Amino acid sequence: MSTIIMTGGTFGLGEAAAQRLSAIPGNRLILGGRQSRLPLELASLNSVRRFAGHLLDTLGETKIDALVLNAGLSFPTQARTVDGYETTFAVNHLGHYLLLRLLAPTLVRHAIVVLTTSNTHDPMFSPVAPFPYVDASQLAHQALEKTLSGALAFESGFRAYATSKLCNLLTARAFAAVSEARVIAYNPGYIPGTGLGRNLPAGTLPTSSPQLAEAARLRAGQVLADLALGRIVPPAGHLYASLERGELTWPEPSELARREDVAQQLWRDSAQLAGLA
Repeated sequence: MSTIIMTGGTFGLGEAAAQRLSAIPGNRLILGGRQSRLPLELASLNSVRRFAGHLLDTLGETKIDALVLNAGLSFPTQARTVDGYETTFAVNHLGHYLLLRLLAPTLVRHAIVVLTTSNTHDPMFSPVAPFPYVDASQLAHQALEKTLSGALAFESGFRAYATSKLCNLLTARAFAAVSEARVIAYNPGYIPGTGLGRNLPAGTLPTSSPQLAEAARLRAGQVLADLALGRIVPPAGHLYASLERGELTWPEPSELARREDVAQQLWRDSAQLAGLA
């Protein structure tokens, strides 16, 4: 039996991946989310700790074969978590970082860890680039544009999202450096109609036909599941997987995402924000 833990498995591409993972005989899939059997609210560090504690109690001596950190969101303007942190950074990066740290001792030796990132982390790709710094404390207390509409509000919120996805890549790099796990940062590409933009004003994101959107969702979910199952093996020296027009590629991430010193600093600073030693 393979034990797989997953966040963001109840909607969008995550739901498609979860269905594929749970359909395989011998797999034990445990989802963490607001409405799952083991509740998880990534916007609350205490909730992350409770989830990890309940999960470890449930597993007992059972080890985790795969950890899929897929949940994500985007806020167009200023929003704070119960811990006082900017919500996009807290949910997309810090909550997942804490969960990874808490569950790391329970991973099997060559476990698979997949973090969902985005090609928006790369200023060479995205017209709205990430913030030009990766300072965890500054990002956690970032003051975004407070206007509820307009280009400035959208740009500020989108830059926070892109930076959080950069943090996912850097976290993958930092964890790969200290573990024997196979660590993958997965960019599924943009998928219309998913819950990612649920907090954005209507019409903010581009749309597509229902048929094309569903095909993109299923394909992205299939690849995510196959990565978690080990059916897709990264080329040597690569951890960034990018789905481009339905085809999985292994490009180099942005220059900043390749900085080992930045990855290590983010790892240490995130530990302080999450209350870890």
